[in-house]
Amino acid sequence: MSPVLRTLACCLAPMLIGGCSDSSDSPPPGPYADDALWLCKPGIADDKCLALDQDATWILEDDSQVVYEHEVAVDPDFDCFYVYPTQDFTEGPGNSTDIVNDTRPLRPLYNQAARFNSLCNVFAPRYRQMTFDTFLLENWQESEFFDVAYGDVEEAFDQYLRENRGRNFVLMGHSQGSFMLIELMARRIDTNAELRSRMISALIIGAYEGLANPPGDLGGDEPYENLDLCTRAGDTGCIVAYNGIADGVEPGRGPAEGETWPCVDPTLLGGNPGVLDNFYFNEDEGIPFPPGVETDWIAYPGVYSGRCTEAGQLAIGVVEGRTAPVPPDLAQLFFGGTLHLVDYNLLMGDLLRIVEAQADNMP
Repeated sequence: MSPVLRTLACCLAPMLIGGCSDSSDSPPPGPYADDALWLCKPGIADDKCLALDQDATWILEDDSQVVYEHEVAVDPDFDCFYVYPTQDFTEGPGNSTDIVNDTRPLRPLYNQAARFNSLCNVFAPRYRQMTFDTFLLENWQESEFFDVAYGDVEEAFDQYLRENRGRNFVLMGHSQGSFMLIELMARRIDTNAELRSRMISALIIGAYEGLANPPGDLGGDEPYENLDLCTRAGDTGCIVAYNGIADGVEPGRGPAEGETWPCVDPTLLGGNPGVLDNFYFNEDEGIPFPPGVETDWIAYPGVYSGRCTEAGQLAIGVVEGRTAPVPPDLAQLFFGGTLHLVDYNLLMGDLLRIVEAQADNMP
């Protein structure tokens, strides 16, 4: 255990490891044995994935409403390990110093990971992520700040492995969280046949240039020797990666000249080709709910379209004949040039469907 992580564990849970006294008889437990370092983890007293009601009202094509009750899976067969995106906007490069404050991480957690507890046990560690300004450094992936953030995620994953021996898992990340998982897969999973056999899939969403290879051509190339993109329904041990943009609108960010970002079209992994299954949004995000909706969530099945562009971005449009509650072009303008902030929301129905099929298809 690194000295910094050891100190962090002492501050949050001195009782757990006996005041952090050294023992020559056996190594102390990892810092992530402490429940306080998890947003979500089965059995902890304050599992944030259970804190918000996930029931959703579906708005159908004829504008009728159907309430779908969210059911948390009882004793599911697999786990989901989730790393949240950048939420620390402290000025200047660095790492989060207050990871106990839930004000920011809960928003992506609710919008991206919590709904997956209908399929899996969700594990979501807190970590000393890089601040937003750290990404302005030329070599931020080689910085001490990246090492600190990644070190926390790896410690958390090690604790997960210690407590869940032999169970299959899905990796889930967004933005900075995806960068952490890209590194984790390179260091710990790609060349480890046993862990690869247990990895159902990895949702590496919104990582921009983090996997800058031609679609379908990751294996044997940087950064992986064995891992590759998912290409068919039921593929396992593979990666679902995409970066959302509005169809027909020039995005504010894209691949460098001659570069292609990896794009997996979720609609081609089962489902209805070209048509996204379902878009989920929480009432706190500012989208007006139609009269009569009483749930915290609203869903619009079959409204949006999706396709991978030649540059490797997932272009989101509107299905012909449907009316979008949030037009992708306006959303992209509002969100600063991409659909990055709603990468999960727009495709939540597809991601749930894909993971469920992959889990069922594991050997």
